[in-house]
Amino acid sequence: LLIFFSKIVVGQTLHVGSGFQYGTLPEAITVAIAGDTILVHEGTYSGGIYVEDFQGTSAQWIFILSAPGETVIFDGGTTALQFSDAAFVFISGLIFQHQTGNGLNFDDGGTYSSPAHDIIFDRCTFRDMNANGNNDLLKLSGLDDFEVRNCVFLNGAEGGSGIDIVGCHDGLIKNCHFENLGS
Repeated sequence: LLIFFSKIVVGQTLHVGSGFQYGTLPEAITVAIAGDTILVHEGTYSGGIYVEDFQGTSAQWIFILSAPGETVIFDGGTTALQFSDAAFVFISGLIFQHQTGNGLNFDDGGTYSSPAHDIIFDRCTFRDMNANGNNDLLKLSGLDDFEVRNCVFLNGAEGGSGIDIVGCHDGLIKNCHFENLGS
């Protein structure tokens, strides 16, 4: 993982958390550019965040990471985070819990001709949905070239999935743990 970061991370590090440069993830997202790392520090953050056109490049990904050794939780909201038309984004070490819609959502923004692409989820935990219908811990719609690796999926909605994949291509799911997911 460190080798991957050392080759790609070339921008600045934006610190998120109480007492840091940015108090919330949306504040950092609005200024992040290709090559930047958003380092989220210990804490429980409110869900319900919507992000559109958040894109790195093939040479300069954007990283959203938990600070080393720190627990970062996105709690509640209909969806903890929803990204539309994202590209070249790496998310690692975050916990998503208690959402009432979907835990984490990545989609193409309704444009089939320009899918979201090149997204990596690593070492994330998706747990304890606060819903009982067709609500998914990780919802992927119109996403190409993605990886879900080393993630944990626990206690999904009664009618939902751990990972719901619709209209996605060239994805890889590996080394994940799934338990008590509903359907």
